[in-house]
Formats: sequence, structure tokens, C-alpha cells
Amino acid sequence: MKKDALQGAEKYTKAHQRKKRWYRVVTGLACVVVFCTVYALILPAITMEKGACEIPEHTHSEACYTQVTSATRTEPVCTIESLNLHQHDDTCYDSEGNLMCGYADFVVHQHDSACYDENGNLWCPLPEIETHEHTESCYAVPETDAPEVHTHTDDCYTVERGELICTESTEPAHVHTDDCYTETSALVCEEDHEHTESCYETTRELTCGDTEEPVHQHTDQCYEQIKTLICELPTEPAEEAEPAELELICEEKEIILHTHEPYESPEDPGCYDDDGNLICGKIQVLEHQHTDACFETVEEPADTEALTCTLPEDEKHTHTALCYGTWELTCDMEEHTHTEECSTAEETEATEETEETTEPEEEMSGMEIDPSLPVMGTAYASGAKTRAYSVMTLDADTTGATDPVSVENYITGATLYYRTYENAAWTNVSGATDIPGDADFKLVISYGNVPIDDILAAGGKMTYTLPNLLRNATANGSITSGSTTVGTITVANNTVTLAFDTTWLAKQKTETNTVISGDFFVEAEVNLSQVGEDGTGQIVIGNTTINIDFAGDIVAKYGNVDLSKTVSAISEETDGDYLTYTLTVKAGADGCPDVKVVDCFAETQYIEEYVGVTGVSTATNDTGGPTETGGTGSVYIGAAPTEENPIPDPAGENPTKPGTLVWDIGDMAANETRTLTYRVKLKDEYTGVTAKGNLQNTANVYSKTYQRDSDTVTFTPRAGATMSKVASTFTPGENGGGTITYTIWVKANADNSYVLDNVKIMDALDGSVQNMNGTLAAIRKNLSYDETSFHLYQGGSNGQNGSSGLTEITAGTALNITDTDNDGKKNDSFTYYVGSLAPGESKTLTYTVNVEPGVFVAAGNKDFKINNRACIYTDDSRTDGGVWLKGYNTSKTINRKVWSRKLAGGKQETESTVSMSGSVYDATGSSVTQITSPDSSFTVPAGSYKYQVAANEAGDWDLSSASMADSLGSQYMKFVGYVRVDAYTISSNAPGSGLDDAAAIANLSSRTPDQTVWVKVDGQTSFSFTPEQIGLAGKKAYLLTYYAQPTNIAGITQVVVSNRFNLSGTVGIGNIKYALAGIDVEASVIVEGGNSFAAEKQSWYYEEPQVTTGDFANGALYWVIKVDGTVLPSGTAIKDVTNAVGGSAHYIRGTSFVGVYTGNLGTNSLADYADLDSLIASDLLTALESSNYTVAKDNYSLTLTLNTKILLAPGDSLYLIVKTEPSQLPANKRDAFTYNNKLQSRSDGINWLDHNTASKTLYGSENIFKELGRVFTYPGSGNSITDIQHGTNQAISIGALNGAGTYVAWQIHVNYEGSLSGRYRVVEQIPDGMEVTYVRIWWLGSKAVRQDPKPTFARLTAEEIAALGGSWTEYAKPLLSNNAGSQTNYYYTNGQQVIWDIDNLVAGGGYRDDYAVEIQIVCKVTDPDVLLGGVSKEFNNEVSLQNSEGTTIGSDSNGVTIGKQTLSKQGTYNPEINGGRYPFKITLNGLGEDLVSGSDTITLVDELSKTLIMDTTSIQVVNTKTGEVVSNWTASVEGQTLKIVLPDNRPLTVTYETTVNAAPGQTISISNNAHWEGYTTPSGGSVEVKEFSYSTGGTVGADTSPSVTVKKLDQYNTSQTLSGATFTLVEGTYADGTFTPTTDGLSLTGTTGKDGTLTFGKESGQTMKYNTVYCLTETAAPEGYVMDAVPNYFAVVKQQEDGSYPTFPNGVTVWYQSADYTYQAYNHKGEATVAKAFLDAGGNHLAKIDGAYRFGIYTEANPTGDPLQTVTITYVNSTVTPESGTAKFTNLTLGGTYYIYELDDSGQPISGNVPATVNSSSFLVTYTNGPAVTIPESGTAAATVTVTNQVCYPELPNTGGAGTIPYTIGGFLLLTGAAFLLLYHHTKRRKGGSVSS
Repeated sequence: MKKDALQGAEKYTKAHQRKKRWYRVVTGLACVVVFCTVYALILPAITMEKGACEIPEHTHSEACYTQVTSATRTEPVCTIESLNLHQHDDTCYDSEGNLMCGYADFVVHQHDSACYDENGNLWCPLPEIETHEHTESCYAVPETDAPEVHTHTDDCYTVERGELICTESTEPAHVHTDDCYTETSALVCEEDHEHTESCYETTRELTCGDTEEPVHQHTDQCYEQIKTLICELPTEPAEEAEPAELELICEEKEIILHTHEPYESPEDPGCYDDDGNLICGKIQVLEHQHTDACFETVEEPADTEALTCTLPEDEKHTHTALCYGTWELTCDMEEHTHTEECSTAEETEATEETEETTEPEEEMSGMEIDPSLPVMGTAYASGAKTRAYSVMTLDADTTGATDPVSVENYITGATLYYRTYENAAWTNVSGATDIPGDADFKLVISYGNVPIDDILAAGGKMTYTLPNLLRNATANGSITSGSTTVGTITVANNTVTLAFDTTWLAKQKTETNTVISGDFFVEAEVNLSQVGEDGTGQIVIGNTTINIDFAGDIVAKYGNVDLSKTVSAISEETDGDYLTYTLTVKAGADGCPDVKVVDCFAETQYIEEYVGVTGVSTATNDTGGPTETGGTGSVYIGAAPTEENPIPDPAGENPTKPGTLVWDIGDMAANETRTLTYRVKLKDEYTGVTAKGNLQNTANVYSKTYQRDSDTVTFTPRAGATMSKVASTFTPGENGGGTITYTIWVKANADNSYVLDNVKIMDALDGSVQNMNGTLAAIRKNLSYDETSFHLYQGGSNGQNGSSGLTEITAGTALNITDTDNDGKKNDSFTYYVGSLAPGESKTLTYTVNVEPGVFVAAGNKDFKINNRACIYTDDSRTDGGVWLKGYNTSKTINRKVWSRKLAGGKQETESTVSMSGSVYDATGSSVTQITSPDSSFTVPAGSYKYQVAANEAGDWDLSSASMADSLGSQYMKFVGYVRVDAYTISSNAPGSGLDDAAAIANLSSRTPDQTVWVKVDGQTSFSFTPEQIGLAGKKAYLLTYYAQPTNIAGITQVVVSNRFNLSGTVGIGNIKYALAGIDVEASVIVEGGNSFAAEKQSWYYEEPQVTTGDFANGALYWVIKVDGTVLPSGTAIKDVTNAVGGSAHYIRGTSFVGVYTGNLGTNSLADYADLDSLIASDLLTALESSNYTVAKDNYSLTLTLNTKILLAPGDSLYLIVKTEPSQLPANKRDAFTYNNKLQSRSDGINWLDHNTASKTLYGSENIFKELGRVFTYPGSGNSITDIQHGTNQAISIGALNGAGTYVAWQIHVNYEGSLSGRYRVVEQIPDGMEVTYVRIWWLGSKAVRQDPKPTFARLTAEEIAALGGSWTEYAKPLLSNNAGSQTNYYYTNGQQVIWDIDNLVAGGGYRDDYAVEIQIVCKVTDPDVLLGGVSKEFNNEVSLQNSEGTTIGSDSNGVTIGKQTLSKQGTYNPEINGGRYPFKITLNGLGEDLVSGSDTITLVDELSKTLIMDTTSIQVVNTKTGEVVSNWTASVEGQTLKIVLPDNRPLTVTYETTVNAAPGQTISISNNAHWEGYTTPSGGSVEVKEFSYSTGGTVGADTSPSVTVKKLDQYNTSQTLSGATFTLVEGTYADGTFTPTTDGLSLTGTTGKDGTLTFGKESGQTMKYNTVYCLTETAAPEGYVMDAVPNYFAVVKQQEDGSYPTFPNGVTVWYQSADYTYQAYNHKGEATVAKAFLDAGGNHLAKIDGAYRFGIYTEANPTGDPLQTVTITYVNSTVTPESGTAKFTNLTLGGTYYIYELDDSGQPISGNVPATVNSSSFLVTYTNGPAVTIPESGTAAATVTVTNQVCYPELPNTGGAGTIPYTIGGFLLLTGAAFLLLYHHTKRRKGGSVSS
């Protein structure tokens, strides 16, 4: 046997050697054949070289270019963070809040060009900060209270006039008066309403022409001065005060550049001492300007798919790869084409001698020529030095790659689907008929057995050229293998490119596999031009032929053809008006057959005809007809289109106009464009400003009979104009009248559609134009239009005033002035025709209005206005009539002529004598007579009053015949002596009408009269005379001076005496006489009677509403009028007026009269009585009988009139009490409504005398109120906060905040009314779920801030704190206030209560807020339901104010609702990237705040739906703010629940990926809920997609068997992998919950390695099957871990031939994502569980007692050190954390014994059955199943240790609870004992015994 075997082996060896020799021979021969063949092929190309040109012929091709795949850009990297600026923290400030660190937290920076990008946008993040150093101008000497040294001034002396020493003349010079000016009013109001004076703007222009010269008036300087010292202040200097320190007034911050110098030596210490302490006293301020280091160059991918070619794609050009993206020439050859010049003069003969050349004439594309190859029989051009090679464009990572692999050779199947707009579902074209041409198509191609090596050699690319029947294809973008994206799919120029990740490809190649298979799809449109005329189409893909049945007329029905239409403005021509329309038709890529356009108007009322179009088809471009570009079609007029006949036929020779225009284009080629321009004539009546409506015109384009597109244009006619009107200044005339020139400017709007014809201007003084704005008839009768003044000019502008620079129009105008009232004067209105106005044209009209002097007579003593309105009209539609376009009002104010003035002087205290000289007349009789022997003087008694009257002060009118009369309107006055009448001739400088009465009369008094006449009026109550009666005539100004004295006043108190001067009769100017109606001027004086009288009004109190409806539903304001005197005569009236002075309204009601009382309050005041009842109860006042008075009232006044004389006893007063109802009450806390009430009285029954006004202010809150300042978040560092709710928005002391978080600032206002004085206590109740951060005085009222001492927080003494009771903590925080500097704010806390005392309040009684103190309290939100549960809660903050007795005198509250998210989750799925992998991102604790008090960690819980498979290896945690990776976290998995223990106090972002447990295209629901442990999922914490499916542009995979990889992880630390876990893999079937192994099926066993992984299916003999169920079971756990023996059933599925995926029963995990199934398996070490229970003191079960309970686990029964682990069970309100109510110790040693103890408040373990303090409460702690617990070796769960806490103090049990039994029994025994003792005592006494105890 052995010998035979050796012989066989030797035979085999020899045979094998022979085969090897033959292989070598054949290989050698093959090489020779290949060499010869290649040489023969290249030889002709080499020998074709000719001529002497040394430049190779070359034309650049695609191969000469390389696509740019990346681009660089420069971007700034300089940020505030990158500069490492110093950031202030609490250590940077001293206790007073002053900065002491010596470093600035900013840099000095000015923006320069480097701060802006290339587009000029500012990118620089640094703020602009300039340096500033205080100079002298930044300081001022402050005001001080030190007494000044007094120096006598002029005020310390009285000065009396001595002798006149002035030599100046007092003759009057000219002084401008109101008459020297002309006022012009122009309407500035644009509202359409009845205009008032406020609608006009008045301008004033000097027009008198005289020069104003000063009038000398004697002053004190004109007289010798006699001074007498009256000042009593000492002039001795006070002690010299120290100079005041300068006060900084500069608002800029001082910023000086400085860099701290390091310590060198004691001689050169720099800015530090030798211990490193900063000693320079300066702040380091650095400067930064950007340098190159502030920028970096960033490389980013370029867009390689964007079309950059500008050529249209047509028959001349087809886009290639070079048309997309950016390409750069990388070929080093020069483009060159040989010409005749390239040849030498003599042609070289061909010889057999071979010349060597390195440059062939033509390039051999696709072949590289080895320069070392011998070249035979080829002639070379002399001088050629280089050889040409073919050039191939390669990606950077595919150098050496061949052309992409063509998919065509490997197609295994293809399917074409379509969908329509009506049906979105994809339908197989197979069997479908009449497929519309606008359908979308989806081509799915499968390929297989593509050699991986070929694809790698092609740089990972495969391509497929789509059939011509499809175009405009798009692809999904990604190729996936399972859930992994392994490539991209793109389409360009109808070529599909599959680009694979070459790294992935390389991994797919194994010993058993060298090919891949896959599929892809594209969506496309049909190329209509490739469809057959019968509607059929066919594409051949591989071995598959697909036939498509399209609908007929596919191009006509679906070919693209666009129609657009425009219309021009109206063209006005001699024969009519026209519109021009343009139609543009553009065919698409398929062309279009038989194209027609049908054009018609919606309404033809104003359409005359289509110009040049008849009812017979005529070629376009004929003379006078439509013009066409791009070709020549035909046009005709047809009838109106109908549904049956949308394209009407020609209408024949005589069509009905306008008809319908039809443009017959015919067949259009691909992308052809045709335009048609036609005109439409309009009917004459259309072009007018009366609205005729729009002209709507619609065109429809048809291909054959199919409508393809339409467009509608609407012509909207526009016709409008604008105007302005300006009145010049009034120019006085010689006869006392004058003129006003008006300028009217009109302009047609530039966008008018046509010329405005027959434009006219209408202007009216009488208001007849639009019945508005006329001049008063009495004024207008003295006005007239100057017919000769009208002039029209071309041009002008808005606001034109005059015609300067304009050209006059002399033709085509017309003027018509009307006299409507037939008074013979042209003063009513005019119409002026200005002709036509083209769009944008303007014209200007000027005219003059004459003003007659009689106008001043009509106006009396008042200014008057000349009103007129001008309007523009245009005749409409060339017919008579006009349409209004625009109007303009003008109101010109003319200053009054002052006819008379009157001035009443004060009462003369002493008697005086008036001397008289000149003519004297007597007017005391029935007529005026001259006195021949007059007195030379008369006496004016003491108590008399002096009156002066100026009449015709300008002296410009003749008043000779005018009556001058005066009448005293009272029985209590009569004239005394004579009237002095001074007559003046005013030649210049007349008193101006604008002077007040005193100044005007003084002006006349200073002049020397022409004549003085005296008129006797003694004892009279009236007088009357004319100047001519007393010898005066001509144009004179008059000054009358006279006296009156009181009479018959013994029985009255006070009386107002008025007298009226009347000027009337005939007045004249020039030769014209006018009748002057009576002009009255009046003056009044108050005359004191014989009875003393004083009245004063006071506000008393406000009474809250006693009723809800009717009178006084708003409560009552009480007022008191106090009247003093001895006798109050009958008829005395006292009036209470509520509306005479401003303020809030209040009303007199039916019961407003409260009563009248007399009496004496003594030393008391009304403020001593709270209300009416307490005043009456004092018995100090007696009610006055109602018969003594009468009360009258209306809504705004109440009048009490005495019916009898009232005698008041000495010291008594009369009190009238009235109440009024406020119209409204303060609704808001800061409201302050002031109600004013005026007092009047009279005793003469005629004139009311004003007394004082009293006021009462009602406040929304008087003593204390609270407002929301702001709700904001703080990130824990920096100087900025973010508002989330706005209130009053006061600033926040950021340095005093307690770390990151959400805060609420409240503002508390104390002493708003200003009525509090002294010290008060504020009691603040902080809402649960908040903690106080700080309290400070924020602001002091304007008067409180100036008081000394200022209001401040008082510090409580130890005794005062002890008196509060409870446990109070003192806080003393020095914080800056808004306006009162820095203060130390003392406040005290006890739990949720905060108190502080405010001292130095002042009851100033000023306006609201004057003495107020505003306090800011800032609280931080700590409520776990808000922070962790995402719950919105209302936090109501209550505050009260207590006086020194502890009585609450005011309270308020303010609530705010706060909700926040500290957890939000989102799915970040991108269908182009993720495929079947679904990533999630959870953003946590955005502020980085302390969410769990007392813990450094917080647990995130994330619950996944069963349609998602967690990949814990993908978890990443980063710091949201910094981007730094966070590593101190652990994750655990239990079923579909993931828990991650994270660090607290940090903003975190958690990301991870899941695998979608579904096949591509399968619709499933996925959900994911994240929440903090112990809380429900907040809003924003869930991701739910009810209908989710994924697809890929293509799928691919190596044709291998599937595999499974087990990843073994620690359940409580998923980042830790576990080795040593053994698994079995068994093939079988699964049905009805039972797994059955397959006979002879695969059965494998393996153990996880060091990396914790184990793979089945990769090794030889481990071939697994697709679509088959496998059972994976753990049979041995890693050492120290508990085995998880639960089997995992799974199947790796693959798409079946029909494209579907197999289904499996529930219980089988189906893996769709790839051939490699990854299973994450978890193990844990030993575990022990602790539970909590509660009992009351009676031993009864309690559900819970809120608090956090901590437990520790130890290895010793009597532990002394720290526990191995601690866990916590927390009860808060209705939640318990963990949710199970139990806590678990993990990672325990199997078989080990441990001891579980509850920890007391000091962290020490509590042994059993002993009282202990937990959460500040006393409990008896007992253990069930513990404290000792042993972990079973098997790893099965140990018994749960239950820790029970029983209340140790006799807490009262719940009513009805069993816990009452011990108390009941104990009480019964005590009662029984007491009864027995009583009975015993009682028995002994009855027996006469004694009892001792």
C-alpha cells in the first residue's frame, strides 16, 4: 500500500512539472504576439509625422481638464473667546462692589477693513470701544450746603427816583406793530373733514416798508437814584471752608490703555510686588486689531453637479461633463493645428533609415506608449523632443483608475413604473394603456455579479446611460448596504453614475466572494419627441424589453408651449385712442404641432376693433395689420369662442366687430419662439376720468384642439392730478385796504394713461366749490377778484409762490368770474380753463384778491380770515361737464384793526387830586355842553378805581362822529370827576395790534397829545359823547382816562363790578364812511364790602362704594367749604364747580349735598376726623336749618344760596359739605387720578368771584404694591441675561445671582402716595419652588433721594431677631441702587419668608412717587416639577407692609407663570444620508444649572418603540456650549429603555443612533420618549413619526451569506465590553412561540473575545442562510456576571425576486439592514434592592413622607468608613424617584454578603430599632430582610430589603384612623383614675376624715 502510494505520488509530480513547462512556453509566445501586434498598430501613426514643425498637433479635449472638487476661502477665527479675555467673577469685587482685580473684561478695538468681509458685511464679533481719559471738562464743583458770604446787591436796597437827568427825547419813532405784518394761512391738513384753525399753518411777513427805530422810554437810569439799605444779613465772612472736591460729571467710562509689567527687581517692580500682588493701582486694558492670525483658510467641497455651461442645449450643443461644476486645464500641451507653414520647403523623402522621434502627430487615445519601445520603419520630424500620451481625468482618490464599469453588461432585471397627478401611487407600465405624457416615470434596474476588482480599478464607479425615451432624470442620492450608506447615485446628461466607497468595496472582497449585486432607480419624464406617432414607446434594458402605450396626440396634448401677454399705455392719436398688445408663444423641447392663439375681450363695450384684421385669414406683417417675429403666420377675426368651438373660424368679409382675434402659427419647432404685436382701437367715450372700468383680455394657445396655456392682462386706466395753492402776504393799500396774491399750481400725474383734456380751475370765496370753506359774508362783501391779474404759466412745482422763472401762456385759456349773489361785486367764484395736461405736465396760475377797508369794520376788534377753496376739474369724454380731480383749501388770516382797548387799574389807597387844563365839557345831562368856567381840578377819593380806554390807537380812521360810551353794570359803583380825553395824530410807529392792552395804552400815554379835553361824568353810572361834540375831529387816536368809586357797599361782602366801553356809529377813511356796529371792551374789579368774608375749599376723604349700580357706584369724594365772617348776608351764594379746572372728571349727583353746619373745631382740622360720622359725633358742629338756604345743582356744579342773613359767633365758621362721584377709579397699581374742585362765591347775584381749587388724588395702591420686573435666564457666567417675560424691566445685579438658572425679579413699591413716615417692615412670602437670591433698594423717589438721611434698610438687633421667633438668617449685601448709590441691604429669611425694615420714610405729601422707595427682590426657580417635569406653574408672590405696631397697613401680590424645558429631543433623520439608521439628539440643561439639589449627577431616561433597535456604542455626550466631549457618564439598558447617568450643572447634548426594524419601503410607526428619571416626558421630549419609511437610491451587497456579531456589554456601563461570554447559534424554524431546530442545520458555539465581540457566519463551515430563523442563546456568562439565558430569535432577510421581503411571526427579530446582524447583549453583576415604608407614631401605614432618603451598602455589619455605594429614594408631592419606588445597588460580587443601612442627616448608617434624624425629622428605623443580604452565586435576585421609618413624636393621627386607639385607652384610664380620686376625697369628707396627699 505504501509503495503504491509513493509511485502514484511520483507520477503525479512529473505530470505536474510537464504542465508547468508548457504554461511557460505558451505564456512567452503570447507575449511575443502581443508585442508585435501593438507595434504594428502604432507604426503607421509614427510614420505619418512630416514637415519641420516642432510643435505637436493637439486640441484640448475633456481629458485635458480636471474638475475642481474643492475650494478655499478665508474666514475669521478671531472671537471674544479666542482672545482669552479676563472674565470677572465674585473674587474680582470687594464687599462694596468695587472692582479690585486690576483687569478689564474687554479690549479696546476700532473696526477697520479687516472687520468686514468682501461684501462689506461686518463679521467682527468685538464691540467698538474707544479709549477715554478724564480731562478738566469731565469734572465740576458740586453744590454744597455751606453758607455763602453775603454781599449786598441791588436787591438789598430800595431805590427811589430823584430828578430827571436824561436828555433823550421821548418822541415816538416807528415801531413795528401787527399792522406792519401780513399773515398767510395755508391748509396743511389732508383729511377730508370740516377744517378748523388747527388745519392751517400761518406764516407772517413784514410788509410795512418802514424801518423800526427804538422808542426811548425813560427808565430808572434816566433819573437820579436814591438808595436805602433794607437788608439785615451780616456781611462778615464765615469761617473759611475747605475747597470742595471736584465731582465727576462725565458720563463716559474712563478707559486708558495699560499692560501690567512683570516684577523684575525691588528697583524695577513693574506692576507687582515680590509676592506677586498687583500694586500699580491701574486696570490692565489691552488693544486688539485684527492680524493674519485672526483668519484661517478653510477648504470646502466644490459643487461638482451644478450646471455652469451658458450654452443652451440644442442640436448644436449637448451638455458634457465639462458643463457641470468648475474645471481647470491640467494638460501641459499647447493647442496647435498644423498648417502649410509647419512643413519645410523641401519634402523629406522616406527612407528605410529610422529617425527617432518622441512626439507622434496624433494622440492615441486611451493608450500609453512606453518610450522605451523600439520603433521601426517610421520617419520622424527632426527636432521633435517629446512624446505625446493620452490624458485621463481621475479623482484624487482614484489615480490609475480605468473608465467606470458599465452597468449594461450586468443587468439582471428592469421595471418601469409611472404615476399621474390624479394617482400618486406608482403603477407598472406593463399592461397599462393611454399613459399620459405628463406622467412621472420610475425606472428600477437590478444588476448582479459585478467584479469588485473591476469597480475598484474604475475608482469605485459604475455608469448606465438611460434610454432616449427618458429625460430630466433624478436620483435619490445614496446607495446603502443595509443601514450603511456606501455610495452615491447621480444623474447628469442622462447618464447614471454609481460611485461606491472604495474602502467598503475592498472589505466585501473575500476568498469566497469577488462580486457585488444591487439595484438602483431613477425618476424621469418621457421624451415626447421619441414617442411614435401611434403613441407607442419601447425601451430595451439588458435582456428586458419594456413597451409603453401612451395616449394619442401626445405632443399636442402634453408638449410644453408657453404663452405670455403684455399691454402698453394708451396711445392718443388724431383719429382716436389705441392700446398695443404683444403675444409671445414659446414651444418646448418637443416642439408643438398646429399652434393657434385665440384672443378676446371679456367686455367689448369700449372696444372699437382689432386694427388691420378682417374676417378673412391674412398673413401677418401686412401693412397696417399685426406684426410677427420669428416667422410668418396668419390672423383673422372670428366669432366669440364657445365650448364646442373654442377656435372660431374666419367670420368672412363683414365680421361683427370687435370679434375674436385668431393667430394661426402652424407647427412650431423645438424651443421656437414667435411674437405677435397688434393694436386695438378704443371708443371715444372710454378715455375719461369717470371710471369706465378695466379692460380685461385673455389669450389661449392651442395645439391642434388641445388648450395648452393661457394668459390674461388687465388694462387699468389712470387719470389724476395734484395741486397746491399759496396765498402771499397781505399788502396794505393807500386807502386802508390792500391786496393778496394767490398762486395755484396744477400737475397731471406722471402715470396717467392719457392726456387730461379741458382742465379747469375753480376757485370760490363764497364756499360754492364743493360747498365748503367759504369766507364769512360780512368779510367777503369787502373782497373782489381782480380780473386783470390772472396769468397762466408753463411749469412750476409743488408749493409754487409766484411766477418767477416761468414762461407765460397767452393762448388757449378762458376766465369766467361769477357774481352769484348779484351784489355787483366779483367776489363769489371763478372758473379758469388752463387747456390740456399731458402726463406729468404742470402749469401755474396767479391772481389777486382786492381787500377793501370796510373789512376791518366788519371784523370788529378781531383778526379775520379770508377762506377760499380751489379745485381742478377736467371735462370727461370730450363732452360738457367736469370731473373733480383735486382740491386745496387756503385760509389767510389778516391781523385785526384795534378799535378800542380798556384797562382797569387797582384800588387807590389814598385820595388824590387831578389838575385840569383845556376845554371842559359836561356830559351829565341830556346833551353834551361846554363848561365856560370850569374847575381847575377834581378830587379822586381813596378806594376809587382808575380806568383807561384807547380808541383808534393807530389814528388811521376818522372817529369824529363815533359814539364813545361807558356803563357801570352795578349799583355798587359810580363815576368820579371828569373823563380826560387825549387826542393824538399818529404819523408813524402806531401801537401794534399784537401788543397787550397795558403796553398799547402805555405807548399812547408816552406820547404828547395834540389836544386834551375834559368831560364831566361825576356821580353818573354811564356816559356817552362823540369827539365832534367835544371839539375833536379828524383821524385821531384817543386815550380816555377816568375814575369810579364804590358806593352802597356797607351791607355786602364782596362784589365783582364790570363796566363796558362801547364804540359805535359812523367811522370813515378817505372819503368812505362805514357804520361801525357796537364794539365793546370790558374790565372788572373786585370790590370788598362792609362785611368780612373768607372762603376756602378742602378735600377731605374718599368713601369706598356702598352700592354697585347707580349714583356713587364708584364711591364718593368728600369736600368741605369753610366760610369765615361775622355776617353772611342773605343772597350770598357759594358754588362748588367740578369741571372748571383740569384733572379727572367727577360729578354732582342727586345726593351730593351732604349738609351745612356751623361751629368751631378748635385746634382740630378735618384730617383729625376719618369720616362724616366721626365729625358729627364730635358735637362741635350744628346743622343749619334748611329754611336758611336753597341748593341748586347740575352735573358739574352745586350752588348754595342763603335765604336769610347768617350771623356767625366769634370763632365759628360755616361748613358746606359736598360729595362727588369720580367718573373712574384707578384700575392699575400705578394709576393716580387727581380730581379738582373749584370754589366760587357772589353776593350781588350777578358776578362770580373765584376762590381756591382743592384737589384729591386716588391711587391704585397707596402704601405698597408689587409688580413683575422681569423673568430671565442667566447662563452662570458673563454679564448678560435673556428675558423670557417682560415687566417693568429694571436692571439686574448680575454679580449677585446664584449661578445659572431661571430667575424672577419683582419690584416692590413702598410709600407711593408719600404719606408714610418713619420705619416700616416689609414681609415677603416667597412661593414654594423658589429661593430668594437678593433684596436691594433699587430706586428712591425724586424727593426721597435728596433727603438726609435717605431711606435705607435698617439692621435688626439681636433682641429684635429673637422676638421674631423661629430660625432667621441675616443677609447683608452691599449692592448698587439705580439712583442712590451703594447701600448695604439687610434682610432676613426663615424658610420661605423674607423680611426687612425700611427706615427714614418721609410723609412729603408730594406727587406720586416723590417719596417712594422701590425695592427689587430676585428669586431663583428651584421647583423640580418645573425644572425636571416641564410643568408650567404659577408662582404667586405675596408682600405686606406693617407699621411699628405690627399692624398690616397694606398688601399686594403678583403672580407669574413659568414653564421651561431642560430637555428637548429631536430626530435628525436625513433620508439622503441615514437610510435605515435613525439618529436622535437630546439637548439637556441648556443653561447648565443645578437641576438636582445636593447631587452631582442626574439620570436621563429614554424609551424607544419596538420598531427601533438601540445602538449603545453610538452614544456621544458633548458640552453644548464648548463642544467638548464629556466622558464621565454611564449608560444602562433594560429592554427598550435606555438610562444615562450624566453630570449635573452642565449643558449637554446627547446623540445616538438606532436601527429601524423594518424593510425599505415598509411603513411603520416609530416613537421615542425622553424624560428625567422620576418625571414624565415633557413637551418637546418626544419624537413620533406615525408613518415612517425609508428608501435608497440603490442598494448593494456582496453576494455572501449573512453573519451575526454579538457585542457583549455591561448592562450598567454600556461602554464596557465583556469577554468570556459563551453563545450557541442554532438554525431552525419558529412558529406559535416555539423554536424547532432544523435537522442537519447549522449549530455553532463561540465565546466573546477581548473586545467583547463574537461573530458567527464568517468562517469556513459557518455559512448562514438569508430569510432563515436562528436562535442565539447565552450558555455561560463572563466571570462575575449573571448569565442572561433568554434566547434571541432572529432572521437576516433579503429581498425576494418579486421585490418583497419575507414575513416572520412575532418573537423573531427581523434584520433588514445588511448581511451582518449585530446583536448587543448585556450582563450585570450582583444586585441588591432596597424599598421604603412609613408608619405613623401609632404604627399605622403611611403612603409617604416627602423628602430624600439615602441608603448605603457596606461589607461590614458595623461599618466605620464610607459606603461602597449610595442610592436615594425621593418623594416630592405626587412623584417618587426612581419611579419603581425602589433603589438598586449594582456591581456586587456574586456570593458576597453585604449590609444595607439608611443614612441619617449626617451621612452615618442607622442601626435597627433606634431613633434617628432623617430629613430633620425623628424616625424609628427598622429593617425587613436586612440589613444583611447575601447575593446568590447564581445571580438570581436577592430578597428586597425594606427600610421602615416610623414617626417618633406623638403626631396627631388622622381622624378616624386606628392610631387613635392608644390615645383613647390612655385617656380613658386617666379619666377613670381622676374619677376614683374625686370619689375617694368626697367619701372621706362626708365621714369627717381628712385626706392628705
